[in-house]
Amino acid sequence: MRKILLFILVLMPLLSAAQVRIAFSFSADGKPLVLNDFCYMSARGLRYQVCQVQYFVSNIRLMRNDGAVVECPDSHHYVDVEIPKTLLWQPKGDFGLENADTLIFTFGLDSVANRSYRFRNPPENMMFWPDYLGGGYHYMKTNIRYLDADNQVNAFNCHIGRGQVYDSDGEPASYIENAFDVRIPVVRNSDGDIVINLDISSLFDYPNKANFLDYKGIMNNQEAMSLFCENLRRAFR
Repeated sequence: MRKILLFILVLMPLLSAAQVRIAFSFSADGKPLVLNDFCYMSARGLRYQVCQVQYFVSNIRLMRNDGAVVECPDSHHYVDVEIPKTLLWQPKGDFGLENADTLIFTFGLDSVANRSYRFRNPPENMMFWPDYLGGGYHYMKTNIRYLDADNQVNAFNCHIGRGQVYDSDGEPASYIENAFDVRIPVVRNSDGDIVINLDISSLFDYPNKANFLDYKGIMNNQEAMSLFCENLRRAFR
């Protein structure tokens, strides 16, 4: 019995280390995100509510406190604010999260991973990006409703994926990869999990103050997608 207890005591720290996960959270104005409530005011003075937030991360890497960079093999993960099981992710294998100092990941899917019909089942396959616009998948869908000057409800869909360069006939001539790397310091929650937080107010307000009245959607507007990608680089923390 004493040998069994000793074995358990030795094994417990190893099991504890193996349970370290990545937790995904959402905020706005420095507080936990509230859905479907006109409680937010943009920097342009428009009141809005957040309805949906969905995005992909991929190419997960960590920089350990000794400076070594470790890659998580075949890593991609779908995150959906309305699907609790997507908000906690245990990477495959011994990824060494317990020794992480800095977390590095790709927002979206890179050009190799972002191929049409890769995902066969929902919810991931519902993120498809039209082939005409470059194919593959949405990197993000953030859908909101806002009130205009007449207090009328309008929709804005902040959908980001491959961008397009159009020819003189208005047809897509080439495509732009809007995926990019994010590097954030490791922050842990009370369970010891590493947190990736997305701040929605930053997405819309910093450093570019978005005017929802300018858009209904942006899937065929590379200039707009570039603006929101610039904000997104600062919205993860």
